[in-house]
Amino acid sequence: MNSFDVIWHGLQSKLKSGTTIKNWTAFSGNLGDTMTIVKIRENYIEVEPPRAMNVQVVSKKDFESVWEVWTDYKTQKVKREELKPMTRYSKYIISIYNWYETHNIFTRLLLFFDWVFSNWSAIIKNRYNQ
Repeated sequence: MNSFDVIWHGLQSKLKSGTTIKNWTAFSGNLGDTMTIVKIRENYIEVEPPRAMNVQVVSKKDFESVWEVWTDYKTQKVKREELKPMTRYSKYIISIYNWYETHNIFTRLLLFFDWVFSNWSAIIKNRYNQ
């Protein structure tokens, strides 16, 4: 099971119909408006945004595409504009990921260890080459 599979399973189990999620961006924080989770299914999540005419169906594939750059997005190395070619639902996905991370200690630990392992050589180099 890769890290996205863990996150997707976590979203499937933690999100509930009726959950309200604040619109959030890495560059501006909470933006004031909210969205509501309508349905959680095996391969998609339905979101009801405040100003859209219809419920938005966000696929697992779209979530996975954003997950691949999530750490870089949060650290502002990737801008939201760069997510738009991946999915037209980036606004919902990044807000849901932020909600999930702030509500789940396991996710925070997983992300920490992902960061440590991806930066391990730099950490060791800095530690012993000072």
